[in-house]
Amino acid sequence: MERQGLISRFFSRTSDGDRQENASEAQPPQGHDAWADNATRPVHALVKSVLQEPRCLIVTGYQDFLSSLTIVLDAVHGLAERPEGSIRIVFGSNTDARRQFGGGGRSVAQEARQYFLGARGLSVVDLADLRAVLAMDAIERGIIQFRAFDPALAEAKLGRRPPMLHAKLIVGEGSALSGSANFSVNGLRRNLEFMDDAHAWPEIKKARRAVAEQFWEMGHDWTETALEILRSLIRLVTPEEAVARTVHEATTFTPWRVAGNTSAGRPPQPFQADLVYEAAGTVYEHGFAFVEAPTGAGKTDIGKHLATVLPVSHAQTVFSWGERADQQRLGSLALIPASVLKNWTTNAPANFKPIKHSHLSRQKKDEAAELDEINRAVRSSASMIVDESHRLSSRYLAPSARSLVFERSPAIWTACLSATLMGNQGLDGLLAFHEKRASIYVPPLITDQINQHMAKVRARGELVRRLDQVNRRIEAQGVQEDLFHSAETLREEVGAIERQLEADGLQISALQEGLADALAPYVVRRQRACIGESANRKSGAFVYPLTRSHREDTALTDQQRQIIARIKTLAECITTGITLVSADPQRAGQTEIKFHDKSRIHIRNFLALLRASIIFAREEWARERDSDADQRGRASIGENLRRAERQNMRRLAVPEGVLSEELPAEVDDSQTPICDRITRLLNHACLDSIDEARAEVMRDILRKHGHAIFLAERVGVLEVYARLLAGHRGRGPEVFVVAPGARIKPGRKMHHIRSGAEAQEYFGIDGKYVDTMKPRAMFLTFQMAEGINLQLAPALGIIGVTSDVKSLIQGLGRIDRIDSPNSRIHYHTFDLPGLVLSSDHKARARVASIALLSGVGADDLPSELVEFAAGDLTDLVLDQIKKPRILRSGNYFDQIEWLRRSVPPEVFELVQSANPRGLWGAELCLLASRQPVTILLLGGRTGSPQDPTVLPPRLLAVRDHGGRAEIIGDQTEAARLLSQAYAETRHLDRHNIRPEFAQVTTTLDRLRGTLGQLTHWDIRPARTVSLLASLAGFLTGSPVTDGGQGQFGDLTLPALEKLAEAWAHELDVFWIEAKEAVSQRSASGGEIPDYLGIDAIYSAFCAQPDEVRVAVRVRMHDLIRACRVLSEGEPVDILSRVAVIFEAQR
Repeated sequence: MERQGLISRFFSRTSDGDRQENASEAQPPQGHDAWADNATRPVHALVKSVLQEPRCLIVTGYQDFLSSLTIVLDAVHGLAERPEGSIRIVFGSNTDARRQFGGGGRSVAQEARQYFLGARGLSVVDLADLRAVLAMDAIERGIIQFRAFDPALAEAKLGRRPPMLHAKLIVGEGSALSGSANFSVNGLRRNLEFMDDAHAWPEIKKARRAVAEQFWEMGHDWTETALEILRSLIRLVTPEEAVARTVHEATTFTPWRVAGNTSAGRPPQPFQADLVYEAAGTVYEHGFAFVEAPTGAGKTDIGKHLATVLPVSHAQTVFSWGERADQQRLGSLALIPASVLKNWTTNAPANFKPIKHSHLSRQKKDEAAELDEINRAVRSSASMIVDESHRLSSRYLAPSARSLVFERSPAIWTACLSATLMGNQGLDGLLAFHEKRASIYVPPLITDQINQHMAKVRARGELVRRLDQVNRRIEAQGVQEDLFHSAETLREEVGAIERQLEADGLQISALQEGLADALAPYVVRRQRACIGESANRKSGAFVYPLTRSHREDTALTDQQRQIIARIKTLAECITTGITLVSADPQRAGQTEIKFHDKSRIHIRNFLALLRASIIFAREEWARERDSDADQRGRASIGENLRRAERQNMRRLAVPEGVLSEELPAEVDDSQTPICDRITRLLNHACLDSIDEARAEVMRDILRKHGHAIFLAERVGVLEVYARLLAGHRGRGPEVFVVAPGARIKPGRKMHHIRSGAEAQEYFGIDGKYVDTMKPRAMFLTFQMAEGINLQLAPALGIIGVTSDVKSLIQGLGRIDRIDSPNSRIHYHTFDLPGLVLSSDHKARARVASIALLSGVGADDLPSELVEFAAGDLTDLVLDQIKKPRILRSGNYFDQIEWLRRSVPPEVFELVQSANPRGLWGAELCLLASRQPVTILLLGGRTGSPQDPTVLPPRLLAVRDHGGRAEIIGDQTEAARLLSQAYAETRHLDRHNIRPEFAQVTTTLDRLRGTLGQLTHWDIRPARTVSLLASLAGFLTGSPVTDGGQGQFGDLTLPALEKLAEAWAHELDVFWIEAKEAVSQRSASGGEIPDYLGIDAIYSAFCAQPDEVRVAVRVRMHDLIRACRVLSEGEPVDILSRVAVIFEAQR
């Protein structure tokens, strides 16, 4: 089977029509040398000999202007050496032309000019006419001269005003032809015509020559108009100018743009409008888009604009003619966190239905009804927006109840918004999300690319297991020597396995990078640097404020430092004696199997609390459930660790470095001696001042900035500091604790807030209870802070450290917002120095994973976290957030942006001001490339009363493959080929050189054999590829090798779109079944399954009873018949849309 690209097909360079016409050039039958009729002899053969005479005069109909030039170019060799005036052509008019161009309201010259220059794209009837531009030099030098029939001149000569000139005469020095055939390809080759030569009858020849000269005198000069038409048909421009027009066309498609006072949200900022445009274009192409913008960039407004744009785009793309109103998909559905619901419903778009995330996670008994309700909303909506989508992502083996309901819904155009797309699950969560919402749209090529990654992950898993086994045998030799292999042999085997991992590209980073590349086409994103920052907060300047990071590491005395270090040492020696094997199964990168003690997680949590608050760590350590009460409640960290010590079968040894402060006052026989030592150290009086010292720093922050936010992982930590601040004597700040569901006793200066929406009323820029004159402190958990706007506060404190990088990024964004009134914002990170946790390393890995997806790189992240303070993590995240945007080679709009950046602003401004949608035809330029390729830009069409079809701008690449033309419709690949060729052209300093017409002869010949065969099938979006191929296979009863082109290649693009959408609707239920099957197979075997492709979905459909498949077949056949009726008589070629032609040559 031949190689097929994402959206590609192959065909021969030469059309059948060309072969037939070339074959018809044969010797005339005996006695037919003086006449021809296109039946026994082509008229062209008779005319060709006359054209080759030194001088020739042609009288014909004006509408054949381009065709006439093509005939001359084919027949006359050495045209440039001919004398001036050697070929003269006078264009008349005929009945068909007058009917087409509107009768006698304008002159022939005016009508012709309006016809040719009023069109867009390549205004040619026959593709061979493209070669007409090669005659431009001969016209400029007067070798070819044109006149157009003028009734006024005819009246002056004849005494009456003839309405038209309808004669067909071709006279040379020795011949004089006349007959019915126009001087056109159809007249000389295809139509049944008659023409004879009067060279054997001198009188007739003389009369024909005389009348031809008379008709020439009845025309006025049309040469300048002819040159204007030719220059407009194809403009030879510099590569720089052509790229500028390409970028302009690709980024100004009106249906995807938003600007000014819109029907939803606030007027968009330029970067917001760009994100909406790119997201709309990505959803059009793929049916799905991840939209990532930094926190505080106004994603709610972006989402509301998308909720307006996407339904309109869907309606313009998938026709609903002839359908009932209740059958049509209208409006948008939005899945929104409850805390920001009010932000979404303010200035919401029309026909918009919001559903809170919490609605997706009800009781188990409500699941079926809930799913039915959501699916009904999905099927009736044209698009779905998912805000804070990282909250709905799930691991493939352990999906949340919330995400399960969401993932069991049908196919719909979907845009997912988040500042932290991957959450804490990395690429694994993103892949699971993509699979559950977009896999029905994914072309087989991308499915194969992801599955190749899965195969590498499985291969790595096997090698890592071998490596672990060998390392264990090496460790065991310390107890007993291996009977079969020496330690040196085993170490050599370890080295061999590690070398194989590297040689096969099976390192975790390489695997994740490969998957990030596969997902890149679906991710549109901006970095904070794209928006900019400034201390100037004038009205309308929506950029980020300046930032400054402050480390508030507690200054410990020597005694405090020793006690805290000793607590850490003691805690880490507590074990249950029970070894656990932990491996969070992933598909994005095989998680290494780790062996650890059951108590590890409690030790980590205890030390994290110790970093955050001594007071709360004491409370959590001491708390015990009543032994006489119900034991089903949550056990404290201290209770868990005491139980761990008691359960250890061997008495734990006290580690070296004993402090006097940990020793008991008298000898006791405790079952938990290690925990008792920790209790004595933890309650030592020297630690009492640590939390109070931090609270004093918080008071200083409030004195300096007025308002401040404080974040921590646990509500208990927040309550400790809130009470310390609120309990201070004298005038102190108002203190707010945001803790839904927690039991917090408010006080005179301390308030308990139970929702994020209520918090915004005090610290949001438009809040009801805003009072900038009062000092205020607000305490929230990282999770509670997500999505809410607290931009009045110029300072934010982070208490302790968190490995939840997603929540840390979200937390930083509560005050770092484009609408912040503060010129500079301050981050304060509170920590106890010297406590490095295993989760600190996990945090670094998560930052690296985020960097991989964004493309900003993670090479400069610290590899060894020796003294890793909480401030290090804050600075690490801030550095990543502030990095400039990297343009990914696997993303279409990133490649377009690279092209935009490579064009000087003044050139781009010229193209923008020139309005290339006016009278321009196609532009042609030459590029340098190591891989010869022709790249076409098809201009967008926004519909008209005559043709309501809406077609976005599109790139097509054409290259040779095995002697045939390969058409590449994959937008990312075509953009990449263009970017590479233009980069090479710039490298050779040829980007400002216009080609000569002589240089483009080969290009025009190649286009002649290519463009005519391009149809709407070649510009179908990627999301329809797998659907149309599987539909064709279903209807034919066997897999197809042409993607369905044989069945549907003659349909218009709206008809193809309707078929794909209807087939997706038929497959919806089986897609959901296939997704559930993947989860069940994974859960039962712990295997790493392949990505869910269209084959698995179609297999689930084929497993249905015959009556189900027969009913579907009947419905699809009925729809196909309707689509054929709608496509009948409609053009499916794309010639008129060609705006720019890039010819890349070696």
